[in-house]
Amino acid sequence: MGVFEFIFFTSLVLVGGVVSIPLYAMRRGYNQSDEKLEIKKLVEQRKLEQIKQDNYLLENKVMALELEKIKKERELREQKALENQENCRWLIEDKNEEEIKKG
Repeated sequence: MGVFEFIFFTSLVLVGGVVSIPLYAMRRGYNQSDEKLEIKKLVEQRKLEQIKQDNYLLENKVMALELEKIKKERELREQKALENQENCRWLIEDKNEEEIKKG
């Protein structure tokens, strides 16, 4: 039985070695494809982050322009209010003041 056991275990090791090489290659190829997908994902995330930053800068510029426009409009309104002395700051006037103006 010694010779048969030796042949059996030797053939078992050889078959295991022959089968394990393609399995290792398939596993390695699968891992490489996962790494490629991960790299593509990282590149896409980087592009997306760059687009977000560009969009943020553009929004800030637009908001700054709009703020300047609002400030100019406010200045114009204040100038018109100062020029127009007839405009009264109070909406409700005393009746006595109205009678004095009429009388």
